[in-house]
Amino acid sequence: MTGNTLGHIRNFILLTIVQVLIFSQIHLFGYATACVFLIFILKLPRHTKTTELLIWGFLFGMAVDMFCNTPGINAAAATSMSFVRNPILAAFTHKGMPEDFIPGVKTIKWGGYITYSLLCILTFYAVLFLLEIFTINYPGTIIISALSSTLLTMLFVSVMELFSRK
Repeated sequence: MTGNTLGHIRNFILLTIVQVLIFSQIHLFGYATACVFLIFILKLPRHTKTTELLIWGFLFGMAVDMFCNTPGINAAAATSMSFVRNPILAAFTHKGMPEDFIPGVKTIKWGGYITYSLLCILTFYAVLFLLEIFTINYPGTIIISALSSTLLTMLFVSVMELFSRK
């Protein structure tokens, strides 16, 4: 195993523990829940193949599902987010950038990074809440839950980006 793979496994375990023990227990106003494990998928290098992204997304989702007693909902949502990640990231990069860059404020600046993260996280939460409620009879609840959870997660993603810059 390479050092990169060991680092990914370490981050996987750490983020899963933090997500399950802390963030999955917090539900602001009954709507907003932060999923900080999405940071891992957002910060994978640009050249990461879609297949590898799908595997990481599925594994993260299943790990959270196993500990939070949610039967496959997080796995489906994280896999969906992983699927759209590379096309969304491609929209915010230019041809002259190296293929092995890690998405972040240093590489695609604040505006691009925030928009890229928002679109990916919103995809995750849209799928998550549609599967959780499993009906479109409550569009207000789905929209409020998805938007509030997206904003809360973006707050944590932005804070983590601020600390990683130094």
